[in-house]
Formats: sequence, structure tokens, C-alpha cells
Amino acid sequence: DDTDSRDASPIFGAHHDEGRITRRTDPEPIWAELASRSISRYEEILQESGGAKDFYSECGHLAVGLDGGDMMNKRRETAESMGVECAGLDAADLREEFPHLAFPHDCVGLYEKKHSGYISARGLVEAQTAAAQTHGVDVIDEVVNCVERCVCETNGDEYFCIEVGQDQIIKANKVLVAAGAFCNARSLLPTKLELVPIKTQTVHFVLTEDDVIRLKDMPSIIVKNDELWAYILPPIRYPDGTVRLKLGGSYLDSDGNEYGLDKQMHSDQEVVDWYQSNGNKDATRDMENMLRSFIPNIAPTSILSDTCATLNTPSRQAYIGEVEDGWAVATGGNGCAAKSSDELGRLAAMCILDREAFGREIICGERCVEVFLPRSILPGEDDSDAVTTRWRDKRKPDIAK
Repeated sequence: DDTDSRDASPIFGAHHDEGRITRRTDPEPIWAELASRSISRYEEILQESGGAKDFYSECGHLAVGLDGGDMMNKRRETAESMGVECAGLDAADLREEFPHLAFPHDCVGLYEKKHSGYISARGLVEAQTAAAQTHGVDVIDEVVNCVERCVCETNGDEYFCIEVGQDQIIKANKVLVAAGAFCNARSLLPTKLELVPIKTQTVHFVLTEDDVIRLKDMPSIIVKNDELWAYILPPIRYPDGTVRLKLGGSYLDSDGNEYGLDKQMHSDQEVVDWYQSNGNKDATRDMENMLRSFIPNIAPTSILSDTCATLNTPSRQAYIGEVEDGWAVATGGNGCAAKSSDELGRLAAMCILDREAFGREIICGERCVEVFLPRSILPGEDDSDAVTTRWRDKRKPDIAK
């Protein structure tokens, strides 16, 4: 969560952040539905947690893209099918509504004012944990070293042995593994899954008080055209007291691929090394230039770079399901999961606690047990390159941060 702990830790989580976009106008209907279900429970989570920290800011969300482009068309379609209220903005409307911002001249906007904005991922996890504890959940704050299926010598019954901390053993009837980019890193599952860890990186502008005031009504933003894609978070106060703008994104080549950075990671150690780095300097420079182009005359007091990781699946849907009887997994957020984590967690809990009920769950007309089916690495393909070949063959999603 900070420089000192990053240098010392071999395990990282993607939720140590104050700004993640939340919105219902996703180009992909299933992710849009997951987000909508989760957003509808934010207030309930806050209340059940005791309301110690409000993790959600309803500042609105703005999608900016090519008029008639794939991203904007699909967002409109999902918004209409779900009854999400959005305002369409042409280039002139964008300039009038957001005079402090500047967007590519060939772009239009889709403005979702309600039930959208950003969340503190750190705050949401804290609230979800506190809410779970009010319902009787015991939290054991230790590193899990491995999970094994064991057999009782007395009666032959099977159970799970979970080794935590310094050789402490916890026995369980069922296990749900939700370890993000580290699901394949330790002996947590009976088989390795088709998962591709991807490098992600952001740039943070630490703001002056004048810029904080000037940009106080800014929504969260996603921009995509033929030359670049980016997501931008409005001014957010971080634990160190600074107020920052955050941008992630990349310039695109003529085929729509990102320039420069080789994003796929091929080993668990590479994931650790990436988290412990300051990121790629060229990518930092590009993102700095982008942020300055979107917000003219901004004058940051300092510029920071941050690293993270997303976990992609071949289907570009999350994995939620049993890999063996009583041994389930929930992972593969594909860069879309922070805002939708509560619904993903509800489905994962149902999967492990009530298999029949999970089998009846439907999302966008499809059975959840099929949509979110985990995929194991095939025999002879214990190689991330083989996995990458398959997921690259799938439809490349539009921006879904």
C-alpha cells in the first residue's frame, strides 16, 4: 500500500487505491448488469458497515468517443436496455458543459449523471469486510500459504487444510479462493487456471488548491478514439493528504493496439517485480501528455506514477465456480471488477454455499454457472503464451475500466 510495504511484500492487492470509476453504461451487457446490481447496494453496504467511511462519490460519469463508434453505440444500447438515464452531448455541448476540459474534436459524449462516479476501492473493501463481520464472519488477517484436500484418518471424511501464517492450520468443509493476480502463484487451487496477468499503470497529478476548486465538479471520464484511450478520475484526496487527478491509458497504433509497453506478465515473480517498480517511464510520459491535453493549464505540484495488475480471462468474463467439489474460485476481473465486486462476491458466495441456487442464477438471459465457468490450463499447455493465444482470439472489449 506504500513504498516501504511494497518493497518488503511478495503479495499485492489491486484495491489499495482511492479512485476507481463506477458506472452502469458499459459496452458489455454482462459487466453493465454486474455494475448496476452492485451500485444499487452501495448504501446498504455503508449502513451495514457502521458507516465509518463513505466509499462512494456520486459525481457522475462521462463517456467520450467517436460519434457512431463502436464504444459509444454499445454504451447507448446497454443504457437503453437497462433504463439508465444518459444525456447525449455533441462536441459543442461538451465544451459548454465542461469548459475546463478539452476532448478530441471528432468525439461526442454520453453523460450519466446519477448512480455513477467513483469509489474508493480501499474504502469499499473495508466496508464490505465490516458488514460481513456484523453477520458473523470471522476475519483472520494472515497470509495463506497453501490449500490441500485432506482425509480424516478416523472416519474417512474429506475436508480442507488451509495453512496460514507460521504453520497454523485451519480446517474447512469448503473453500473459496479469491486471490486476484496471485491465484496461480501458490498452492491455492488444485489446478492452474487460464489467467493472464496484465501490467497496468497510472499517472497522478498532485493538485494545487486553485486546480482543486476549478475541477471540483468534474465527473469520472473514459475517452476512446482511433488515436488513444484513457480513463480519468476527478480530484480525490489520498491518505497522505494530497488531492490528485489520476489517468490511465495509452496511445494506439493504426490497428488499435497500445504502443510500447509489453503488458503481459509470464511469471509470478514478474507480477511482484512490476508492483515494486515505478512503472514504464515512456508510458508515464505519454499519460502525462494526455492528461495535460485533456485539462489545459493544469499546474501540478508533483507527478507520480503507480503500478497495478489486472487479470484477464479467455472469455473476458470473471471466473466464478467450482474447480473441484467444494473448492471454488472467484477471480479474473479483466480490469472491470472494482465497481462490481459486491455482485461478484454475492454470486461467489452462492456458488460455494448453495450450488443449486447458483445454478438457477441468470444474468442477461444466460446462466451464471456457464458465463463464469473457470477454465483450467489444458494438458501440455502449462504456458502463458498458449493461454494468451486463446484470449487474444476473443473479441477485444471496448474500454471497461
